[in-house]
Amino acid sequence: MDRNWDISTFLNEKTRFYQIKDGFRFGTDTFLLADFVRVKGKEKLIDLGTGCGVIPILLLLKYPDLTAVGLDVLKENVLLAEKNAEINEVSGRFKAVHLNVKDVKSAFRSGEFDIVVSNPPFIEVGRGNVSKGNHRAVARQEILATLEDFIKAASYLLKNRGRFYLLLPTARFVDGICLCRRYALEPKKLRFIYPEKDEEANLFLLECIKGGGKGISVLPPLIVYENAKKREYTEEVKKKYSCFL
Repeated sequence: MDRNWDISTFLNEKTRFYQIKDGFRFGTDTFLLADFVRVKGKEKLIDLGTGCGVIPILLLLKYPDLTAVGLDVLKENVLLAEKNAEINEVSGRFKAVHLNVKDVKSAFRSGEFDIVVSNPPFIEVGRGNVSKGNHRAVARQEILATLEDFIKAASYLLKNRGRFYLLLPTARFVDGICLCRRYALEPKKLRFIYPEKDEEANLFLLECIKGGGKGISVLPPLIVYENAKKREYTEEVKKKYSCFL
């Protein structure tokens, strides 16, 4: 094992994931995005900016007929994703690809996928503090690709009527909605995520349909914590974790 990696167990030790010790660490929002994805039988999914492969691996464990690709611009993340697919016993249905989302046309056909998922970098260059460490910076900031690059890639990769699932901070809400429509990904389901009941939303989940008609459903608020300081999840979030058990 690489000395810069460590391993964590999740979901009552039923899943294990290697991560970079000083890199971007996935959290609750990763599980919430995975839970938001709808899979219909024998479909093909790609995760843009997959990191260590958590989202596609969770979905492969949940849906036995699914096949998935995890794409990432960092070679070390691709190695991690491959290792994580192996230790979670889904490597036969998973492929990790080292590629910038700006270059998807060089590796994939248009309309090759039924589902695209992404939790992309969200901090615009020149805004906010620069993350420490290259891995964390690339995961959070539009250094190697912009939000528009991710959404444009999603549109190219999806077949007509395919589904795109996106997680972003609310600060990028208008950008996300406008860019999705620009690239023929029509917003269909929207859910805002709140840390606690009396706080403002800080994230949102969005489902888009490529070539879909106008009309969006705004789902009830998703509240993460009963008590954030004690890290006590709400019953709904507990259930979302348990659906992967």
